Amino acid sequence: MSREHPGGGRTLRPAAKPLCRPARHDPPAPARASRLEAFCARRSRAILWAMIALYAAAFSAVCAIKVRYYLYTDFDLAIFAQATDGILRGTTFSSIRGMNWLGDHSSLILFLVAPLYALFRHPLTLLVVQSAALALGALPVAWLARRELGSAALALGFAALYLLDPAVGYTSLYEFHPEVLATPALLFAFFYLRAGRPGRMALAAGVALLCKEDVALVALMLALYALLQRPRQVRAAALLGGLAAASLALSFGVLKRLGSGEVDYGLMYSQWGASPRAVVASLLAHPLRALGAFFTSPGYSFDTVIKLQYYVQMLLPLAFLPLASPLTLALALPIVAEHMLSWRPPQHTILYHYAALATPFFVAAAVLGFRRVAGLARAGAVEHGPPRRARWLMLGALAASLAGNLMFGPLLGTGKLQLVRSEEKTAPTSLDRASARVADRMVAAVGRSGGIEAGFEFLLRFTGRSDVYSLHNVMQGKHTFSEKPYPVPTGIASALADMSHFRLRPYADAGTSRRLRELLRANRLGVVEEAGDLLRFARDARDTVDLVSVGTFTAARPRRIVFDRQLAFLGCDLADPVAHPGGLLPLATYWRRVTSTDSLFVVQLVVADAFGNAVLEHMRYLGYGFAPVADWPESVAVRENYRLILPDRMRPGNYTLGMRVGRRKDLGQKLSEADDPALRARGMFVELGRFEVRPGR
Repeated sequence: MSREHPGGGRTLRPAAKPLCRPARHDPPAPARASRLEAFCARRSRAILWAMIALYAAAFSAVCAIKVRYYLYTDFDLAIFAQATDGILRGTTFSSIRGMNWLGDHSSLILFLVAPLYALFRHPLTLLVVQSAALALGALPVAWLARRELGSAALALGFAALYLLDPAVGYTSLYEFHPEVLATPALLFAFFYLRAGRPGRMALAAGVALLCKEDVALVALMLALYALLQRPRQVRAAALLGGLAAASLALSFGVLKRLGSGEVDYGLMYSQWGASPRAVVASLLAHPLRALGAFFTSPGYSFDTVIKLQYYVQMLLPLAFLPLASPLTLALALPIVAEHMLSWRPPQHTILYHYAALATPFFVAAAVLGFRRVAGLARAGAVEHGPPRRARWLMLGALAASLAGNLMFGPLLGTGKLQLVRSEEKTAPTSLDRASARVADRMVAAVGRSGGIEAGFEFLLRFTGRSDVYSLHNVMQGKHTFSEKPYPVPTGIASALADMSHFRLRPYADAGTSRRLRELLRANRLGVVEEAGDLLRFARDARDTVDLVSVGTFTAARPRRIVFDRQLAFLGCDLADPVAHPGGLLPLATYWRRVTSTDSLFVVQLVVADAFGNAVLEHMRYLGYGFAPVADWPESVAVRENYRLILPDRMRPGNYTLGMRVGRRKDLGQKLSEADDPALRARGMFVELGRFEVRPGR
């Protein structure tokens, strides 16, 4: 394949006669390209480090905002923060995970992170380390592009593509995971492999293998890749294979034995078989079905769309260039298979951390694919800058990256080509700010000693303790990803949770209320503070807050509506028809269980303005989770007191409070049917009362 002329294929010839109009003084294309290339070559190090610093600072800032406003809604960050703090205290037991964390994942890299954590013992440290590590991945990307494409300008372009990659951004923002630290390490390993430097390659691969046990699969693929190179890199392949074998032996021969049934990730592949051996046998016996699982989920169209969008979201920001280097792209195959063969939809998206081990090879394949598509036959410096085709291709790739970020990016995304969006917000809403003030007050009131039972978003505040537990385990009665029963913890001095948090609600079942009451009884906990569904319990405290009462009640605005022939609504009282932005709206609702039920009833509270526009919607369990309808005495009135948290920026004016009632059984949830035909015509919307919002607090 012949190379194009440095000027893009055109030969400049002198004009035969002077032009009638004054000539433009723009330099010819080769000069412009040469000037750009010379500038990038001269300033490449400064520009590259500026890009790295900007990424690390920007994403660390977003992470800090998420921490401040309780926007981390899973327990992964809390687990690893407690684990790293525990290393400094000389223990590897995680009370949040309920096991020795080395028996969960082989996250040995935390021992190297611990000295940094010692400088500032706070979960934010892990988030800054994660953002900085991902940012540093731009170094090997730029080095690889410079080596393979011979252009400083193109090298900086690929560094920008990597830093702008939505998959990288989502990985940086979703909790903290040690395997994310393998992303830059694998990029370094691939670069050193291509550069023929096996020693440094082995060091980078070794660091990556410390992050998680499944990095060994990637290392084995890299070893195979080394053998397919010309000339073969036998020494590199041997080093990679030896490191991968040692990692597997350590992970599955030693570390996994530290657990005793608290985790069983084989459950993610239960549709293929009941044991690892059965899963492998099923995949081998049905290869076409296994191949189809990369793209479809038969009988589950929702998940099929998610899977297809995954490939678009991974490839579009790289202008589909990885497809031009299939051998490099194949290095990601074990990781993609690991996630696509699972039944869990979150693993089929870029929204979490599951793309962390695949991203390095999509980006590396984009560099090598670019060389092929641009017609750059060999590596080496480009004297006058990259050819015109390469320049236009890079501009197109940057445009595709920008388009991807605008459509489905973590910060600028509008939800295009994105059936599901991230569960965790990157900025607080007006309601989040109001809720955070309440949460801050409750956290400050928790004592300095004794165990703590907490909801996901509160765990981060207590990761320096050795006896903090996640409430979701009590709610579901099992260890996470395990069938092993979870014992109700003792020694709890405080409990703190949003009982209707959207991440906590799915863990509730028919036995949740019994387990929650056992938690309160065993630890002598009484509810001492509430706002919305945020509850704080303290040991040896009387229930000073009346949440759910049984007795003889008469509502100020009585009304009888029967839902699903099981639950009767009897009316509602608004204690104060005047509220303030960021304040609380007290209300009492009255109910009666008509007959037995095997469902959990949920209420969606809706606040609408004078024009009928919903300004606030809140889904919650009736009875706060530990006093569900199924446990109420039949044919006796029940009053539930509640204080709705209002958003900070709620405009003064008149509002209507209403509700819809639904019920949840197993994993299904549906709107309840009312016996009032007029309600059915209004979408089951029940008006509870009207109130006024006035300025001030």
